Amino acid sequence: MKKIIRVLKNAGWILAFAPTTLLVGCIDPNAGSYPNSYGTGNSGYGGGYGDPYYRQRRDLDDDRRETDRERRDIENERQRIEEDQRRLERERERSRQYSPPPSPPQRREESCPSGFSPSENKCSSEDRRRGCRDMRLPGGLGCVSR
Repeated sequence: MKKIIRVLKNAGWILAFAPTTLLVGCIDPNAGSYPNSYGTGNSGYGGGYGDPYYRQRRDLDDDRRETDRERRDIENERQRIEEDQRRLERERERSRQYSPPPSPPQRREESCPSGFSPSENKCSSEDRRRGCRDMRLPGGLGCVSR
């Protein structure tokens, strides 16, 4: 008899906790309909994700991710610009290799026009009164007609 009573007591405890266990398994912690739930629909800040601490952490994480993304974008742009500069330098070098060097200016033999003779001496004021004329050609040759 004592055994049966003991078994019934144990069965009673099991029967009392079984529905509670099943009920706990059915509660949606994100529903926000219970006080201090994990949902954000509750203004009681029950320690869930609606808590200002978690919101601040989430905002900091978002800012950090955005800063990292901007840093990566800037780094990628810097690398692209450096590659463009290297490519342009290679193209300049290639064009220098294939283009012939500039030829020195061709020297042309200058000669004084008819009636003039080469001379580095200019006409004096007295010579000019007597009809002397002098000129300098673009190449630097001086010519005089006396």
